[in-house]
Amino acid sequence: MIPRHRPPFNTLALMATAGQSLTGKASIRNIEQAFQRALNIDHAIWLPSARYGITHAISTSLPSNGIVACPVFNCGAVFHAAGECNRQVQFIDCAKNSFLAQLTATPQRSTAIILSEMFGQRFSVDDLQQPLAKDAALRIFDMAMAIPRPADMPRMRQSDVAVISFGLGKSLYAGWGGMAFTQCPETARTLRRQRDQDLQHAGLLARLKWNFQLAARTLAHEPLMYKRLREIKQRQPQNPDNKDLDFNRQSHEWHRPPTSLSTSRTLNNLQLAETFSAKRIQLSEEYSHQLRDVAECLRLPPNTGSAMSHYSIRVSAHVRESLRQQLWCSGIDVGSLFPFPHQVCDAADFPNAEQAAQEVLNLPLSNQLSTFDVTQICDCIKHSLQSSANLDNQQHAA
Repeated sequence: MIPRHRPPFNTLALMATAGQSLTGKASIRNIEQAFQRALNIDHAIWLPSARYGITHAISTSLPSNGIVACPVFNCGAVFHAAGECNRQVQFIDCAKNSFLAQLTATPQRSTAIILSEMFGQRFSVDDLQQPLAKDAALRIFDMAMAIPRPADMPRMRQSDVAVISFGLGKSLYAGWGGMAFTQCPETARTLRRQRDQDLQHAGLLARLKWNFQLAARTLAHEPLMYKRLREIKQRQPQNPDNKDLDFNRQSHEWHRPPTSLSTSRTLNNLQLAETFSAKRIQLSEEYSHQLRDVAECLRLPPNTGSAMSHYSIRVSAHVRESLRQQLWCSGIDVGSLFPFPHQVCDAADFPNAEQAAQEVLNLPLSNQLSTFDVTQICDCIKHSLQSSANLDNQQHAA
């Protein structure tokens, strides 16, 4: 079974990292210094999560009467981060035929905008010259799904903050945690001070438990085990008392310190980041090449030269679920991130985001994927689309 996303390392590589972690050399400060050197950025701050960085960067820098501009096509973690800022939240639509936010509005008062770079796709220089980005008092580059590179950092103004994530499903997965980047020394000091205050003490048993969870998740994403475990999880009843645990301040995203294993894996990932990026870009180009013959039936992601978390296409809403099911039956698990948040927004006010949510299909993309895997996925998509087209033609003829 091809998982929808895999860690950037396999189980054997994690075992090797566990051996390296016994030296205890991968401290938080070592990670911060390594990212500063690798990205040529003045300040890098390890954090419990990307959402933690978004919330505290805004709470620190935006006046209490300011507005948080948040893309409505987004994940629940970002909605949670925006809501925890105790500021007015203003949702914004996608740009037409894009997963990225529309930036043409003019801020009415002091505004912090969350620039969520969905699936690792980047805002261009021209995008950042549009009023909502250009005139914002604070810009948060939400690069949680991306692999950051030095070329991303010059986009940042002195007051800007960028965040990445090491959480499950992210391109630099290392168990948990994240990073914030800024050119502002005061912002860096404030984030570090808040982090040190919020991190909870963890004993040996707790750290062993978290390391075991990291190992178990890595093993669960091995292709030979993945399908069976996914089927078991889907059959399990959901506990309504815990369903929102990840979206409150009691969850580990707000207080969990790193372990030697997670920090060592973080450094390993950084050392291999260029290799990871090159493989993802190569596979994206292969997807585009193999799907070019059916480009009239779907919309391919833009070729920006950046490593993406998924190869996210758009297909007609009425065929998406059948296509997902055919892919699953062929041993391919795909995603449909992200659903439209009907509980907080009226779809009529955000037509582009609603359409994106109905059409998005996230195809697997990782450095553990092979060209053969991509061929298998593309062949299944083309066969499914052709079958759907033949069925439509038969129905029209009848």
